[in-house]
Order: sequence, then C-alpha cells, then structure tokens
Amino acid sequence: MDKKEEFKEFASKNKYLFNLVSSGKTTWQKLYETYDIYGPDTEVWSKLRGNSKESNINVSDTVKSFISNLKNIDTDKLEENVSSLQKALGFLEEIVTIRNTKSEEKKKSAPKKKDSTVVERFFDD
Repeated sequence: MDKKEEFKEFASKNKYLFNLVSSGKTTWQKLYETYDIYGPDTEVWSKLRGNSKESNINVSDTVKSFISNLKNIDTDKLEENVSSLQKALGFLEEIVTIRNTKSEEKKKSAPKKKDSTVVERFFDD
C-alpha cells in the first residue's frame, strides 16, 4: 500500500481530521505532509485532536448561550415589536402603491408623441 492510501485509511479512522479541515483550521494537503514526514504515531496527532475537541466545546457553549438567551426573551415585548413592524411595512406598502398608481395615471394621460423617426411620404419622389 502506498503512502497516499495509508493516509486515507488513517484519516478515515481519525474522524477529528475531517472536523479540522471543514472548520478551516487546516487543509488535507498539510495533514498529508505531516503524515508523510512524521507518520501516524506522533504527538502531532494528539495535539490536533485536542484542537478539534476545543472547537466542539466552543460550538456547544455557543448553542447553550443562544438557548439561554431565547429563554430570556419577553414574548409580550416581542409581539409588540412585531406588530409595530407590521404597521410600518403596511404604511410603506400603501405609499408605494399610491406612487405607482399616480405614475401609471400620468403615463396614460400624457399625450402620445409622434414618432420622429417615421417619415411620411406624401409624394413619390
């Protein structure tokens, strides 16, 4: 088995490598070069595994804080704000509708101009 196939097998056994690449902390090329230089049995992999665990902890902490913030939302105030926003959007919609109606009326009432590019021939010259 060549080095590339060995690395593929190593990566499939160590799922944390996928997390590191997908989070943008490293690339497959860098991981392969590290594998090629140091091999599968080195402390580098345990350090990378630790970095992967830290990122998972940060994500779970973020989710926990988001959920706790959701619990603290006052639904009455949220409902009031949504209602105010709906009224404002309705008002803007009325303004746009009135403006469009007026511009259409102007177009209909404006006299049609004669097309200056048309040449009328009265005589056969």
